[in-house]
Amino acid sequence: MSVTNIEIRYGDVKGLDKPMASPRPRFKRIGRSIQTYMPSNYTMHKHFIQKQMPRLMTDKPLKVTLKFEIPMAKSWSKKKKAEYINQPHTAKPDIDNLVKTVLDAANNHIWIDDGQVYEIHTNKIYSDIAKLNIILEVQE
Repeated sequence: MSVTNIEIRYGDVKGLDKPMASPRPRFKRIGRSIQTYMPSNYTMHKHFIQKQMPRLMTDKPLKVTLKFEIPMAKSWSKKKKAEYINQPHTAKPDIDNLVKTVLDAANNHIWIDDGQVYEIHTNKIYSDIAKLNIILEVQE
C-alpha cells in the first residue's frame, strides 16, 4: 500500500478563497432542447484544485481521507477566533457536497474514476487559512 499526501491551498481570488461545495446543475433552453451545465465558478474551482493535484492516473482501489480547513469570518474577534480554531465546522457548505467537488476534480487526474474509492474519511474544521489535506492510500 502506498500513501500520498496532497495539500491544496486556497488563494485570495474571489471564488478560490475557500473550499466550494458542488452546486446543482443548471439548465437552459436551446430551441426545442434543454442543455445541462455546471456554473462557471464551480468549473473554475474544480480546475484550480486539479492544478494542485499530482497526475497519478491510478486504476487501483483507493482509501481517501479529506480534511477541509474552513477559514473563520474576518469579522470575528480574536477571542472568538481563538475559541473556534480546530473546532468542528457545522455550518454550510455541507460536507457531502465538498467531497463531491474533490472527487470530481480528481477524476481522470489522480484516479480514472471515483468508483475506485472504496472508503472515505472526512472532516471539516475552522482554521486560520483555507486549505484541503488529502491522504490517498492506494491498494497494491
